[in-house]
Amino acid sequence: MKPPTPTHRPVKTLLRGALAVTAAGLAAVLPLAGTASAAPLTGKAQRTVTTADGEKFRLRLKANPVVLPAAGGTVKVKGAGYNRAQGIFLAFCVIPDGVQVGDPSTYTTLPGPCLGGREAQDGSSRRITDTGTGTPGITLPYEEGGRFRTTLNLRPEIADGKVCGETVRCAIVTRADFTATNERLYDQYIPVHFAPAPASVGASVGAVR
Repeated sequence: MKPPTPTHRPVKTLLRGALAVTAAGLAAVLPLAGTASAAPLTGKAQRTVTTADGEKFRLRLKANPVVLPAAGGTVKVKGAGYNRAQGIFLAFCVIPDGVQVGDPSTYTTLPGPCLGGREAQDGSSRRITDTGTGTPGITLPYEEGGRFRTTLNLRPEIADGKVCGETVRCAIVTRADFTATNERLYDQYIPVHFAPAPASVGASVGAVR
């Protein structure tokens, strides 16, 4: 007589299947969590503007990387083609509602709020100008051709209740400094994203029963 056919899968088979599912899950999660370090991306923005006196400037802005770890990180930023007669702020700010990045016709609102930073070692904002003085390390002079290069130290929480990627959109921006706060000609945006915190491998494996 043939022995009865088992009505349940052997324990080894169940464990093999569970481990396969776990491995597949980790494969899906880990590349995403490591995106900021494994594949840094470069962001760019440019526009051509004409001042009130008819001068034209082709503004270019570049930042790398624009995908950062969950806790934040340092970004290299450089610009070119800016009007050396007009100082600008370089900062990390909330993108205002109504602004469509890449469409300067929608740049009608002052970017902000912005990540605070008044000390040179903080490194979250810069003023670029040839006509004024300021805090060493924060205020920088233009280079030839309206160029500049520096770094910004960024984190996702811009202000209370303003968390990039959760409650607001955020970007590295340039805008006219306090000598022309309402001037929108120098507004440029490079969006920045923060990778999600890595999932706990131990928690994932322990969840399999």
